[in-house]
Amino acid sequence: MENRLKLSIAIVLNMAIVILQIIFGLYAHSMALITDAVHNFQDVVSLIIAYIAILFMAKKPTEKMTFGYLRSEVMAGFINSAFLLGAVFLIITTSIERIFEPVEVESVYVIVMGGIAFVINAFSAWLLGFHHGDKHDHQHEDLNIKAAYLHLLSDAGISLGVVVGGIVIYFYGINWVDPVISILFSLYILRETLPVVKKSYMILMESVPPGIETEEVKKAILQNPKIVDVHDIHIWALSSKDIYLSVHVVFEKKEDLLDFETVLTDVENSLKKLGIHHITIQPEIKGFKCETIY
Repeated sequence: MENRLKLSIAIVLNMAIVILQIIFGLYAHSMALITDAVHNFQDVVSLIIAYIAILFMAKKPTEKMTFGYLRSEVMAGFINSAFLLGAVFLIITTSIERIFEPVEVESVYVIVMGGIAFVINAFSAWLLGFHHGDKHDHQHEDLNIKAAYLHLLSDAGISLGVVVGGIVIYFYGINWVDPVISILFSLYILRETLPVVKKSYMILMESVPPGIETEEVKKAILQNPKIVDVHDIHIWALSSKDIYLSVHVVFEKKEDLLDFETVLTDVENSLKKLGIHHITIQPEIKGFKCETIY
């Protein structure tokens, strides 16, 4: 089964459970169900991003979009995470109110809907984790599928927690268990979301990607004996996987430029070991006055 078809099935199933959980969560006065719906919605958006990423990987850059559409993945992730932060804040404040002013929870609906959500999430995770060994699958597609698989697996665990909470309420009538579970799950969502917000924000601001040190990059370039200096160095990520670099390298004398292709190959090999694969190098001669803006 193709990855796009797997993702399509998972998106439809999880969107259906989001709608049902919100409806029954409001009817049953269950904040835990609504919190699970929010987390399920996060997974739906993650699945859609993975689906879009697969489609966009096949699209070539154009004269207008010279970098292609890779950054759409990051933008979607940032918008999704920002929305989730607002939703989680609202859920936590409402849940705290419910602890001090408990509302009777229709536990049967919580158990049934939590159980259905668990089955759908577990099935979706199994679907995405089930591979036929298709040799035509791309590595990046596999990474997207794996990320979506892990999201769904964690969501299945949360849905199971909702079921357990519903059972406790059903047998013992402890209604404050529902908002407590909601707060715990909300904190988990925050823990998962904040790093995504930070990472996507830093990519959009074109900061140096995590794991890359500018000084190490300079040292790697200066290992070539014909390069005496580097400046105007910029390192950024276009997406969560594509790291770019542009730099001016200085040669001692003009004759050294005759061997530029060899130097370029050597520098590129050194930088690829650091995880940088999109490299632009401008050669200069020592004493040349270069106008550096940034």
